[in-house]
Amino acid sequence: MVSSITAKIFGRNKFQPQGKGAHVTICARGQKELDATLEEIKAVSRNRSDYESLIFNAISADISKKDESIRALNEASERHNGKVPDVVICCAGFSIPRVFIEQPVEEFEATMQLNYFGTLYTTHEAVKRMAQQGVKGKIVFVSSVAAFVGFLGYSSYSPSKVALRSLAECLRHELILYDIGVHCYFPGTLDTEGLIEENKTKPKITKELEGEDKITPEQAAKALYKGLCKGNFFITSDIIGDAFRAASLGVSESNSAFVDAILCGILWTVSKPVRWFSDKMVRDRKSEHPVIPADNGMVNDE
Repeated sequence: MVSSITAKIFGRNKFQPQGKGAHVTICARGQKELDATLEEIKAVSRNRSDYESLIFNAISADISKKDESIRALNEASERHNGKVPDVVICCAGFSIPRVFIEQPVEEFEATMQLNYFGTLYTTHEAVKRMAQQGVKGKIVFVSSVAAFVGFLGYSSYSPSKVALRSLAECLRHELILYDIGVHCYFPGTLDTEGLIEENKTKPKITKELEGEDKITPEQAAKALYKGLCKGNFFITSDIIGDAFRAASLGVSESNSAFVDAILCGILWTVSKPVRWFSDKMVRDRKSEHPVIPADNGMVNDE
């Protein structure tokens, strides 16, 4: 009763999937990887009594392209007589960490195209169909702790994740019109093949600033699931991410006013010495990133 009243007061759209069967569609570019993942999902579900009635689907598509994104949603819906999925989780993304002036503009564009526009294309089409079909569904964005704090090496990545956070805030408010829930997850460093790829271009100082802490995909999935079940709008994986979340809420929903106030106080206390130390680390590495003179053949006469 209390949780029901709280949900009504604070607009929480809780996730309660326990005991329910679920049809699952996954989407990515690589068909081989998709097929392997789909088999893992099926294996977990085989002990269910309703297994034979469940629909599992894998769709190969590049969602950074609008037409491909819509095609993927069409194919996912076709298996269910045109019904849009009840829960859409947008987690496609990548990072190419480099020093700002050493990074080509094309990499900024590609990062924003996938991380932000890929999510936008899918979400725009999905919520339109949810509203038209009367589906009181959920949209889940996967942003990053990098949306709360920016530092050397992530000038192409962090802004794309900040954009997702802002989109989530707008849609959380707007989609109340259609009883569609919106959530945004901010994981820390994920121990994936993507991390191996981004470490190939990542500046040494960025690696040192990040540290060695990382979480597995399984830990991330559990943190996201737990946050959805609680009805949290902003979801994090650990105490550090939670402190950043609490300190940058603005007028966004708080997960717990009391706990968030404590976290804000702690972060405010430690942020200045941490910032001073990280700035010093950058100053001490100036020699590692000399400015390369432009060779443009132009001369300015006095």
